[in-house]
Amino acid sequence: MRTIFLLTALLLTINLYPQNIRVRSVKRITPEDSGSYLLSGVIPGSGLLLVSGSGYNGLSMLDTRNGRLQVITGDTGAGYEPAATADGRKVLYRSDSFSDNVKFSSVSSYDITTGAKDLLLKEGRDVLPPAVAGNSVLVRSEEGIKIKQVGPVLKSGRNEAFLLTEDMMPVLYRGSERKALMPNGDGFYIWTSLSPDGSKILYNYRGQGTFICDTNGRIIHDLGRINAPKWFNDRLVIGMDDQDDGHRITGSELVYYSLGDKKRVILTSTPDRSEMFPFAAGNRRIAFCTDHGEIYMMKVRVR
Repeated sequence: MRTIFLLTALLLTINLYPQNIRVRSVKRITPEDSGSYLLSGVIPGSGLLLVSGSGYNGLSMLDTRNGRLQVITGDTGAGYEPAATADGRKVLYRSDSFSDNVKFSSVSSYDITTGAKDLLLKEGRDVLPPAVAGNSVLVRSEEGIKIKQVGPVLKSGRNEAFLLTEDMMPVLYRGSERKALMPNGDGFYIWTSLSPDGSKILYNYRGQGTFICDTNGRIIHDLGRINAPKWFNDRLVIGMDDQDDGHRITGSELVYYSLGDKKRVILTSTPDRSEMFPFAAGNRRIAFCTDHGEIYMMKVRVR
C-alpha cells in the first residue's frame, strides 16, 4: 500500500511539475522557390512542415533541412487545418469548390511515401476539416460522421478521442459518445484542440481569451491573451500575441503558458518581425511564420 501511495504521489508530482521554454536559436527556412507561405502544420517525426499559399489555397510539404517543396495539391482551401497521422505517413486535408456561390467540400488522404491520394469523403455540404486521433480520421458532413483507419492501429492505452468545432463550439467524440461542450456559455469557440494525452481541451473564447477545460467542460486554466494556441506538450501551450490597426498586422510576438506555473510568458521580443501561428515541431523545436510569408524554425530548451 505504501508503495502504491508513493508511486501515485510521484506521478502527480511529474504531472504538476512546472515547465518553462528558453529560446536557443532561430533560423529562417528558405523554400526552394523563395516563395511566401503560411504555416499550416507539422508532420510528426520528420523535418517536414505543411505550408500553403495565400488564403490557405494549395498544400505542400516543406523540408526544413534543404528547403525542398513537395506539392500535395493545389486545391482551394486545402491549407486550412490539414492534419497528419501519428505515424507521420499520411496527410489529411479538405478541398473546397464553389457552384452558384455555394461551397462544396471533400476530404482526401495523401500518402507521403508513395504520393498516392485517396478520397475519404466525396464532395458535399457542411464538411468540416478532418480530425485525427492516432492513425484514425473522423470526417463530418451534413450526412453525418465517418471514422476511418488510415494507418496501423496504435496501442495508445486509451480510447481514441476526436475533437471538432461544430457551430462554433467544441464537440468531443469518443466511441459512440458525442459530447457538445460550452465551458464559457453560449458564444464563439475557435482554435480548439485536444491535449496529447486526450485529457484536456484547449480553445479560444472570442472576446475573453484562451482557456483549458477538462473533457467534462470544467474550466481549469485561464491563459489570458493567446491567439492561435497550440499544445507544445501536455504541460505547455504556445501561441501568439498579435496586434492590428483594423486593416493589417502591426506586430506579433510568440508566447507560451505553463500549466505548472499557471503563468503566461512572452517568448520573443522582435519589433522588426511579427511571429505568428506557431506549431510544436518535436520536443525541442517550434515552427512559425511571419506576416510576410517567411517560415522559421526555433530551437528551444524545455525544463
